[in-house]
Amino acid sequence: QRITSYSRSRTIVRKPETDLEKIANAGLDRLHIGLETGDAALLKKIKKGATPEDHVKGGQKAMNAGFQVSEYWMPALGGKAMSYDHAKNTAIILNQINPHYIRSRPFTPRPGTIFFEKASRNELERLTPKEQLLEIKQTLEALNVTSRICFDHAGNFWKKSNGRLLLSQSYEGYKFPEEKKSLLALIENNLRGTG
Repeated sequence: QRITSYSRSRTIVRKPETDLEKIANAGLDRLHIGLETGDAALLKKIKKGATPEDHVKGGQKAMNAGFQVSEYWMPALGGKAMSYDHAKNTAIILNQINPHYIRSRPFTPRPGTIFFEKASRNELERLTPKEQLLEIKQTLEALNVTSRICFDHAGNFWKKSNGRLLLSQSYEGYKFPEEKKSLLALIENNLRGTG
């Protein structure tokens, strides 16, 4: 039986390591942490309340205390204007953390949120599905981790030419670096219209 919890990077940073170890030893196995992005400007824009450095310290500290760590990143969060920096800097931070799991949760503005209002007023130029997939590819290309990369969410909706889902929605995902090349080839073929 696995016991998991959501946590914030800054909360982990503030906790003494001995307290974290006690919690892990008491039976909490895994922490799910919302990284969202590794880009400092975008973190500030979304009012995350954490810096890239907080995320690195929090993720590393959690693993040192004995937790499995699952980091969540949000493709397309920066829209077209910040897409490249979002992809590049997210990979940089994830490389420094090297968590057990990296989970893709593509950005979708929800009604009633400031991002939905901005998108409605064309102040946030959203990525097309193909541009989202390209951004994911850019992030994956820059990853040098031993993590499992997971697309276990309905937001990862891209389809193959035969109508089936492009990316496995297995909870365990793709093992890096072993499956990195084949995953990138799968995405590249789809972007070219051949897969």
